[in-house]
Amino acid sequence: MKFSMKRPLCALLLGLALSGAAWAGDSRMPHAPGAPAASASSLLELKQRLTAQTVRELRTSYNGDYGTTLLLAADAPVFYVALLHQKSLWRVLRFSALAPAEQAYVQFSQRSADWADDEIRLQALNAQSQALERSKQESEARLAVLNNDMQIMQSEQARIQQGRLVAQSQAKASEVERRAYQIQLDNLKRNIRQLEAELGAAGGSAGR
Repeated sequence: MKFSMKRPLCALLLGLALSGAAWAGDSRMPHAPGAPAASASSLLELKQRLTAQTVRELRTSYNGDYGTTLLLAADAPVFYVALLHQKSLWRVLRFSALAPAEQAYVQFSQRSADWADDEIRLQALNAQSQALERSKQESEARLAVLNNDMQIMQSEQARIQQGRLVAQSQAKASEVERRAYQIQLDNLKRNIRQLEAELGAAGGSAGR
């Protein structure tokens, strides 16, 4: 594969070279288990080749925040295995043959996958936590709506019940009043009948 500075990884490495970044790697990063020590000469050599654009990118893999790339010099059988962390150059290994370079690339790609496992799990757990937090917030919002609906319903029920009690009270009062009127009416009718009877009796006596 022909080396192209338009590729994101190569552009990144070139940017590190041009900016004078420290190619010895981040001292805070742990030493990769079983990794050969990166010499200053190999770092400087790759830096110069990146600046001159005389390397080809053969393979590249990413695992979480870790990356491994295999590069080939354009004018010599020289291979480089570069390790990256958070897209910043970490270590550079130099080989004079393809087989050991590919072996190192495969080994460190696998190791970078192992190193990334915890970070990947953490990112997955963070995503799940965020999803649960969103679900919790949605549930809380739904609960608040339901509580508000319940309060409105209870208030309406109380208003209706109060109206029923008032209506029942008024109905009882109306019934008492109706009975009183009925008693009064019955008394009036009885008095009327009595007076009519008396008048009828008096009229009959006078006619004799």
